[in-house]
Amino acid sequence: MMDARSTALRIEHLRVSFHTGQGPQIAVEDVSLGVKPGQIVALVGESGSGKSVTAMAAMGLIDPPGQVEDGNIWLGDCNLRTCSERQLQQVRGQEIAVIFQDPVNALNPVISIGKQLIESVRQHRRISAQAAKRLVLDQMQRVGLPHPDSLFHKYPFQISGGMCQRVMIASALLAGAGLLIADEPTTALDVTIQAQILKELDGVRREEGIGILLITHDLGVVAELADYVYVMRAGRIVEEGDVYDIFADPKHPYTRYLLECR
Repeated sequence: MMDARSTALRIEHLRVSFHTGQGPQIAVEDVSLGVKPGQIVALVGESGSGKSVTAMAAMGLIDPPGQVEDGNIWLGDCNLRTCSERQLQQVRGQEIAVIFQDPVNALNPVISIGKQLIESVRQHRRISAQAAKRLVLDQMQRVGLPHPDSLFHKYPFQISGGMCQRVMIASALLAGAGLLIADEPTTALDVTIQAQILKELDGVRREEGIGILLITHDLGVVAELADYVYVMRAGRIVEEGDVYDIFADPKHPYTRYLLECR
């Protein structure tokens, strides 16, 4: 197993289609992008542009009628396209973690927060339950969760969406993931909580060296957080560049359109 902190994501010429009664529909066409350790890369576009399909492909989660038809997905020096499902299950969670826009539903509603986080630890580390609990309480505090001892025994439906999102971030850190895919992580949260979650994500990459692929349509979030930007339209990357260059001097008409609409 590779060192998670040294991993980087590199997608090369990805093509994903979905087979329908009207024939194959191309969702992602010739997409190439990369995320380095400690870097936040934004994949930007409107709904239906192919952003989330690209992220799901990176995790090996494209199921029929979907199909990855072409391209390579590198995590460090490992090509995930050649991995078995068992190998991919090891990669997911341990080396690639994901947080979604609806964190409450991403957590198991009938298992307490503490037990879920301990499970994240013990899946990947051979330590006692007591040692795992100490790690969990420490990580809960580090990601800004208040009163960890009390929160440890609560269930997802008993805490706010912002707290659930912090639990997902803590889970990624506890598993030792080197890459975090954040799919619209602040969409379901109010403005104040959004700012707090963005601060947590920025702290995670700076302190832990985790690479983050940020899937979003919110250019305000991109301006605040991202280092590098890929602009996606109709399944293709139409522009890419340093975040300052994209905002200061967009080249593609679609990028200019997105900036005008924000």
